[in-house]
Amino acid sequence: MHRSTLPLFPTDDGWPYPDAAALEPGFDDDIDLDALELRVDRHAFADLTELEHYVVARRYGIGTEPCSMKDLARDLDCSHREARDVLAGALVKLRRRLADA
Repeated sequence: MHRSTLPLFPTDDGWPYPDAAALEPGFDDDIDLDALELRVDRHAFADLTELEHYVVARRYGIGTEPCSMKDLARDLDCSHREARDVLAGALVKLRRRLADA
């Protein structure tokens, strides 16, 4: 009598073919959804002043490398607190704009 070497049930390693779930596209955890939403909405920055736009773009690296608050304050020639206040005001406007969308 000839015995098959194949198991009757799958092992812990799974079936001999790839699972369907492995073929489905998944979510990339490295994607920053907030940044993606800002890039998708062409008018997301419409309510910001020129200074606020600059601060958000520099801080979060939109179109450039991101920088620290310390570097941002030095670029603006202001205190860390003043730079933080400008950024906070800009973020409030952006959140309001994106919440209405």
